[in-house]
Amino acid sequence: MKNCLLILYLMLLSVLCLAQGVVKKDSLLNNIDRATTDSLKVEVLYEYMKANLNNNTSDFEPYIKQMTSLSKKINFKWGLSTAYVLGLSYYKNQGKFEKALQYADSAIAVSKNESDEDLRLNMGHIHLNRGNLYYVIGDYQNAIQDYFSAEKVFQQIKHKSIVSAYSGIANCFGALSNQQKALEFAKKAVRTARDFNDNRLYATTIMNLATEEMNADNYAAADSLLHAAWPIVEQLQNSKSFHVYYYNKGDVEAYYKKDKRKAIEYYQKSYDYGLENEDVSQQAKALDLLINLQLELKHKDTKANIDKFYKLAEENGLSDNKASALDYYSKWYGNLGDYKRAYEYAQQYRVVADSIYSDNISEKASKMEILFRVANKDSEIKSLQEEKEIHQLQLRQKNTLNYILIGSTVSLLLISLLIYRNYQHRQKLQQQRITELETEKKLTATEAILQGEEQERSRLAKDLHDGLGGMLSGIKYSLNNMKENMMMTPADVQAFEHSIYMLDNSISEMRRVAHNLMPESLLKFGLNEALNDFCKEMGRNGMLKVVYQSFGLKDKSIDRSLSVTIYRIVQELLNNIVKHADAKQAIVQISASENQLSITVEDDGKGMELDKSKEAQGIGWKNIRSRVDYHKGTINIKTAPSKGTSVFIEFSIT
Repeated sequence: MKNCLLILYLMLLSVLCLAQGVVKKDSLLNNIDRATTDSLKVEVLYEYMKANLNNNTSDFEPYIKQMTSLSKKINFKWGLSTAYVLGLSYYKNQGKFEKALQYADSAIAVSKNESDEDLRLNMGHIHLNRGNLYYVIGDYQNAIQDYFSAEKVFQQIKHKSIVSAYSGIANCFGALSNQQKALEFAKKAVRTARDFNDNRLYATTIMNLATEEMNADNYAAADSLLHAAWPIVEQLQNSKSFHVYYYNKGDVEAYYKKDKRKAIEYYQKSYDYGLENEDVSQQAKALDLLINLQLELKHKDTKANIDKFYKLAEENGLSDNKASALDYYSKWYGNLGDYKRAYEYAQQYRVVADSIYSDNISEKASKMEILFRVANKDSEIKSLQEEKEIHQLQLRQKNTLNYILIGSTVSLLLISLLIYRNYQHRQKLQQQRITELETEKKLTATEAILQGEEQERSRLAKDLHDGLGGMLSGIKYSLNNMKENMMMTPADVQAFEHSIYMLDNSISEMRRVAHNLMPESLLKFGLNEALNDFCKEMGRNGMLKVVYQSFGLKDKSIDRSLSVTIYRIVQELLNNIVKHADAKQAIVQISASENQLSITVEDDGKGMELDKSKEAQGIGWKNIRSRVDYHKGTINIKTAPSKGTSVFIEFSIT
């Protein structure tokens, strides 16, 4: 998942309700010295620390302790609770997680079950900041619990920090790869921020949601959100808001619109605003993505930006960024053909990367140790109080052995489960392949039958028309010649003319049969004309009034095999109507779109039970279904007694 800027500003709002203006550090320090009473000094200490908390100043810790001591002295609950909340945030930012959790416990003990609104607000901030802490150390379950607790408090007192709680929950679900839930709560944060009439908060949550959409590969949605956020960001004229906006716009251009040059422009603007903020983290993130694209496009400013990136990482102890800069140097010199220097930088990159990997392992182990100690601190204290140290060591050894045995058992079970699942998966794949082969075999057989049937029809039509038709026409010609040269009685003349009439009818019937077997109009003029002729012929015979309608078929080029199939299906359906439906009228509709062709044949006949229509086993219905299946079409029948029948068939065409 790409590096995201979720809750960039919301973390700042989560400390306490910050003042509207920024007060200078020296002025606040002077106010501490001028305070005449302990309660006033506590409030001035709070104002100073609130304004400078995120700077992590080295002299911050003594002021926390002073505020705690003074609040205890005068029994000032709000001051004591607030001092603990500030301590929680400060030590969390310092990476001293256990100490931060101790301050969280103390803050809860002071603020719990208090009805005063300021203390209730503090309770919300305790859960919010402790949730942030758990998120940092990777304990997402406890983080989500604290965020929901914070949400409950902020909702009761209608405080805008509820937006931070929703964003925190979205962050946790994103880390757990539950993108659906992450989007759900990111959208909830946007809706809630809108209600508080805080443009900066609202713009930030929109951009956070855009980031979540990109994490879910919904770049079009992200682009739309950024478009909506821009008027607010532009109105705010806030450099941090500009940084986040351009950073996200760069991602959209790079990964969605594929305009890498435009993405470079946006990443450059994001970096410039990072410089304006004097925010090293912002500068590093923007430079990293900027250089990556510049290398790809062989941009002229690439080397200068790599130099900036390396210097920034070196001066601020950013190991990950230093490794990236060395890797970029290697690629840069490799592109120039200076393989010696490229190799030297690649070697430096490996050394730094190995060191980072080792540090990451140590950091993860340290965090796991913290989680274990925090989760078991109460039982640990009780054990140490009740038992001697030697017994405790034996117990730990026994527990360790149990954990190993349990872990081994679980591992074996997991391996067995994976083997079983793999076996089942192979069985399913094998069965699926067998099914595919059977289907392919059936389709091949169907194709052979249909092709053979059409070839036989074509042969019979040709034989009837060219052979028998020619013979009958010759006989008629000979009989007409004989009539001219013979003397016959009136009765013989009448009988002779009747024979000629019967011969004409035989020739017409033979031509009709030949036409039905393989209509010339289908081969010469296409499907639309052939169906139109057939429907008219049915009407002329007086067997059934047929209305033919076509939409989009005249200019459509359809494969000959599919054309013959459709003609035969319509032919069979109309013949079925004549034989079985007792219908007076039928409608044939053919509709063709860009990639679909549909056939509808309806009649006003006696209909039938729907279940019986599905079970129809006549040769005609079998032929229809086999032709539809062969061309991978679908067939749908609607019918009921005395309500006629409607058959809808659909094929995919290209």
